Amino acid sequence: MVLDREEAVAAWRRAEARVYPSVMVNAALYEQYLTTVRAIAEELRDARTEDELVVAWDERRDVALEVVSRSAPSMRSFMDLTAVRDAAFAHRHREITRERGKEIARERLEQARRDQAEWVVLFEDVTPLGSQRLEMHVKTGRALHTSSKTELDSPIPKFELEVVQLDPATGAWLVDQAPLMPAQTYHSHEEWEARVAHARSTFGGAP
Repeated sequence: MVLDREEAVAAWRRAEARVYPSVMVNAALYEQYLTTVRAIAEELRDARTEDELVVAWDERRDVALEVVSRSAPSMRSFMDLTAVRDAAFAHRHREITRERGKEIARERLEQARRDQAEWVVLFEDVTPLGSQRLEMHVKTGRALHTSSKTELDSPIPKFELEVVQLDPATGAWLVDQAPLMPAQTYHSHEEWEARVAHARSTFGGAP
């Protein structure tokens, strides 16, 4: 179900990215959107793994309609319930990722070893206002920690990259060790991507 999971997560994020900016211009709609998304996500609390959430997405297509019918938001007519539902799945997926972060990282690392992969993404969180990603070189534990962030009062996003040392056996962050490359901030997505590619090449070699 790996491919299905990736496709589902991508769809949830696209919905979130589509809905979020459209409601930001209306404070009342924004508040009701957040309340509805959280209420739907609460209905999905019984889905405790990524795969269970994918199954729920396939089997519980009417979950948004059920929640909205109960809560009856005054701005219901302005809501795209399909997009709101998928945004709620994105919200619940983010909760699962945080709740099971260490377990998920361990599972991904074990799979990367079986696949003899060179790099593995241990953690990734994407929201309409930014992202975080932790990608580890499997053999050495060197990891690229990248993030992007857009402030509500500024249309220009900021991009950051640092290289840290993880435990190669477990993927745990060795917080007592200084970064291999301190955090650097970039104001261009193109430069950020180029720096990430360079760091991947530089820190992906032998210890």
